[in-house]
Amino acid sequence: MKKLIIALFVLTLMQLSLLQTKSYSQDKVLKAGIARLDITPTENLFMGGYDESCRSGPSNGVFGSIYIRALVFDDNTSRVVFVETDIVSLPPAEYLTVRNLISAETGIPSDNIMLGCVHNHAAPYPGEKNKNSDWSRQLHERFATVVKSAVADLEPVRIGGGTGRSNIAMNRRKVLTDTVSYLTFDENNSSQSYGKHKTNKPVMIREMAGVSRLGNNPMGPIDDEVGILRIDRISGQPKAILINYACHGTSLGCRNNKISPEWNGHMLEYLEKEIPGVIGIFVQGASGDINPRFVGGLDGYRDDLEKTRELGYEIGQEVFRVFSGIKTYEPSDPVIKTIHTNITCPRKYASVVADFRNTTIDIPVTAIKIDQFIW
Repeated sequence: MKKLIIALFVLTLMQLSLLQTKSYSQDKVLKAGIARLDITPTENLFMGGYDESCRSGPSNGVFGSIYIRALVFDDNTSRVVFVETDIVSLPPAEYLTVRNLISAETGIPSDNIMLGCVHNHAAPYPGEKNKNSDWSRQLHERFATVVKSAVADLEPVRIGGGTGRSNIAMNRRKVLTDTVSYLTFDENNSSQSYGKHKTNKPVMIREMAGVSRLGNNPMGPIDDEVGILRIDRISGQPKAILINYACHGTSLGCRNNKISPEWNGHMLEYLEKEIPGVIGIFVQGASGDINPRFVGGLDGYRDDLEKTRELGYEIGQEVFRVFSGIKTYEPSDPVIKTIHTNITCPRKYASVVADFRNTTIDIPVTAIKIDQFIW
């Protein structure tokens, strides 16, 4: 019984650290500011997301714009910011560099800067091959610029949330029957029909029943929930929208060399047209084995820029439906609460084999709570 009481006491303390509800002063008010900055390149750049054995050359055109977007929250004491950019990722070492730069130019603590990428495989990658481009040289400062613009946009707001459902995504672990074909595990990586490994003498590849390959698995699990936060001005006029959904930005495969905002960016494009005055921001979910329901290069699909836009507009219509029904309010508890901690995870097997002394890795994690909403 004594152990149970102690456990309950510890649990209560942990909850109170995040869920304090009446400890704020009465002059607290929630403010939000949002901004976006067009970073569509004018140069032909090497793109990220696929192995260079398949997509070896630079981009050769543009189909839509890509952006950096920032959403800042302020409670008169603390600030947090969500920053997302329409590329696949930054080089790992650059995340802290960019967060520190943003912090130095805005005063927002580095730990309170949620910096991410939407995982778009049809955009430039700021790596070694593009390091001498104007686009890469300007990218870091552009992150700081858009956050400063969002800070300048801060004003008291009303908030409200809702959820929708979308099936633009599909599980990507296709379970095979006993198969013999020319297809590799990932036709957007090492293909016998395209790219560096293309050959006039392809070999037949035997796959045993039960083996998984990249491809559509309609029976596999996905997370079809679309999380939506609506942010209005105090007048009730729509100001911003934050959207969360789990799906890779891979409807365009490695045979595509056009810069595209992918379905994620086209979704925001649709919403910003349909809701005057609104700027949107997309936060990627846990999309590990979740692809769009078609991927150029897989399952016989070809890259189609128009179909990618249609995919974004499809989920955009669901977001618009839910957004239109959300009733916003001035939060009774506008205090921004944060917890920063590390979660210890096992390293992938290849890394463990390379160094048996380091079998785990600490992943920094931040939880943010504003009124009833937690990220």
